Amino acid sequence: MPIIQCDIREGRTADQKQAMAAAITKAVHETIGAPTEYIYVLIRETPGAHHIKAGNPLPEYRSDD
Repeated sequence: MPIIQCDIREGRTADQKQAMAAAITKAVHETIGAPTEYIYVLIRETPGAHHIKAGNPLPEYRSDD
């Protein structure tokens, strides 16, 4: 069973997260042939301050809409 873990900053909508999980599931199925019913996507959301890049915390996520 492929388990794909996605760590993202908080702030995406439920629809965005569902679309991401569906796209990841499709990509895994198409690239390694795993049956979709066995592909498990785990999305973990944390505040921007918990994502550190080059020693600096990232800002909170904001949609560009």
